[in-house]
Amino acid sequence: MSRSRFLAAVLGVFAVVALAAPPAATAAPQQALVRTIYYDSSRAAELASTVDQAVQIWNAGVTSVKLVRGTGGITITTAQNGSAPGTASCVGCTRGQIYFYRNQITSSGASSLRVVVHEFGHILSLNHPSDIGNCAKVMAGGRCSNAQPSTAELAAVQRFWTGRVAAPAPAPFEGAVFAAA
Repeated sequence: MSRSRFLAAVLGVFAVVALAAPPAATAAPQQALVRTIYYDSSRAAELASTVDQAVQIWNAGVTSVKLVRGTGGITITTAQNGSAPGTASCVGCTRGQIYFYRNQITSSGASSLRVVVHEFGHILSLNHPSDIGNCAKVMAGGRCSNAQPSTAELAAVQRFWTGRVAAPAPAPFEGAVFAAA
């Protein structure tokens, strides 16, 4: 028997066995992994309820990551003065710091809720877009009151955290996008 006929016969036997075998039980669909990021707003002073509102906005928009009040994750602190209305210590991280500065929030012209949603956007993986000041995007800063992330921003967060098991390495973040008056 030639080599090619032998291979054809072997493949034919495998095909018959595969077709005759009972169907394998199908596995139940795996539940999507949801990453939890804890935040502590006990030092957020008068912005504590605004922090909770911002968390609700992000949690309503994405399913791959959830922000939950607790310790051991993101610590939020409010102070009088700083370099910008708010700063986040990392981008796409589960542990870090967010600072909010009262005087800079007031002089920025942005709503305090927008500033808080923006800083959580950094924690959730977002950087500043090229079109700074675009009120349709919370990550663009600007003298705006819109605190709702755009569909593109929500999709980017969803993609970043989907299937992520281990905490990503923190990336340094510097810069302000809310112009002071």
